[in-house]
Amino acid sequence: HMLMQYKVIFASAVEVTYAVVTRTWLRQHLDGAYLELAVSAFRVATIVVYWGLFQDLVRSRAKASNTLRHPLLVVGIATALAIPFLFRGWSPGGGLGTAIVFALTSIVVGLREEILYRCVLLNLLQPRIGVIGSLLCSTVIFIVYHYGAQPFTVLWITECTCMSLLLGLIYIRSGSLLTVAAIHALYDGIWVLGPYLSTPIPDIWRPVFQCSALALVVAWWRFGAHAPNSTVIRGT
Repeated sequence: HMLMQYKVIFASAVEVTYAVVTRTWLRQHLDGAYLELAVSAFRVATIVVYWGLFQDLVRSRAKASNTLRHPLLVVGIATALAIPFLFRGWSPGGGLGTAIVFALTSIVVGLREEILYRCVLLNLLQPRIGVIGSLLCSTVIFIVYHYGAQPFTVLWITECTCMSLLLGLIYIRSGSLLTVAAIHALYDGIWVLGPYLSTPIPDIWRPVFQCSALALVVAWWRFGAHAPNSTVIRGT
């Protein structure tokens, strides 16, 4: 337990340093695709650090991949991934080339954030404060982490909360890092390549789709997913 505490403290220091460097110093020297590529180099470095520190913890959760084929979950994920297609996307500027760079680096973003904010946090917190407590706590931390990187509007906080809970539920039940990282990467990557419709749906309707996707995943969790006892974390 003492060793794990030291690992958590070190990882927290790395994450704060990453946030400060990528959101202040790098932005003073680079912009556009060059900034995104430089930030992604730091992302890869933190992935290596976090995996080195916590790979045993991440692997401690047994896999239940058979639960991922349930219709409720498939429709829930499809609803979430439809949102970037139906609403106006976020443009990084710089044309199609820059958008493609951001779309590709979404793979690194998804893997990095899911390792730390889903796998590590949920595996650490669930044995101590339960499923609901760990989901809520990790979601709050995930939202706070984005301060300075995203606009803290009601719309964005709703979106971030719904996606964090959705991904957290999927990870806790399935134990699949690759699944949640892929969903995260696709969701982010699709956004930057839009808009896809000549007249996108007004953003006021986005929370309806986000909450609907979350509701479907909650229904899957409650009624459709039957996790064996082996999905309980086997130690930290």
